[in-house]
Amino acid sequence: MFSTNLEFNGNAKAAMEFYADVFGYELKEDDIWFSEDGKVAHGEFKIYNTMLMFSDGANEVKYKGFTFAINLADETELRARYDKMNQAAEVIIPLGKVEFSECYGVLKDQFGIHWQFCLDIRLA
Repeated sequence: MFSTNLEFNGNAKAAMEFYADVFGYELKEDDIWFSEDGKVAHGEFKIYNTMLMFSDGANEVKYKGFTFAINLADETELRARYDKMNQAAEVIIPLGKVEFSECYGVLKDQFGIHWQFCLDIRLA
């Protein structure tokens, strides 16, 4: 699955509530995961069959408002795509376990675009 991840600076939950209201989506408890510090680690819902993902950013990592996210159920494929892009990219977050995934990493490609790679077992 290919989706857009919107990055916020501490107000991702409010943004989720706003966009959900605008587009008539009723947020559910399992649409949002919080980090230990109470920030949105990951939130998501679909608008017109397109997944929107939200977060407050990963600690010191600051994006330019959005990233592209690659969510796959196959870890081998995920690692292959990450490694191929990493040939000409800056590693922002190396692949590893996080609160919401067993395998997650972020790269900034040679064009300045941030890409998230996330193992998502719900897609299996």
